[in-house]
Amino acid sequence: MISKEILDRPRARGKLRTEILIHSQLRHDSIVRFDRCFEDGTNVYLLLELCQSQSMAELVRRRKRIPEVEMARYLAQAVRGVQYLHARHVIHRDIKLGNLFLSEDDAVKVGDFGLACKLASHAERKTTLCGTPNYIAPEVLDSSRGHSFEV
Repeated sequence: MISKEILDRPRARGKLRTEILIHSQLRHDSIVRFDRCFEDGTNVYLLLELCQSQSMAELVRRRKRIPEVEMARYLAQAVRGVQYLHARHVIHRDIKLGNLFLSEDDAVKVGDFGLACKLASHAERKTTLCGTPNYIAPEVLDSSRGHSFEV
């Protein structure tokens, strides 16, 4: 649910439109499923797959330690999701434990496409400074070369 109060600037509305456009076109077992969006007078609603087990960040907070074998399974699922995104020229730009969600059957799902963008080609580079400060990729900080799938 996004309050329309924060969508008063054209840039904010544009970012939300981009997020909806990108996420609505994705269909993969390792991506949080986008069902639909709708709005009323005060909010825009994104109806997404319910990930009852919350995020990987919550899992780590709860359990403190994750056995290597279990973590390897989670990582493989996340990598499959990112590979799917890259095959569709999408870069997420904010991969972190808080944006890797766990379904009811403990499957990892990549979510939160608020900073994602779609490239015209594999050679395209972006120069936008974005990401969560504690997790931002060095390639994003070096805007002289731009960034792409490596982030």
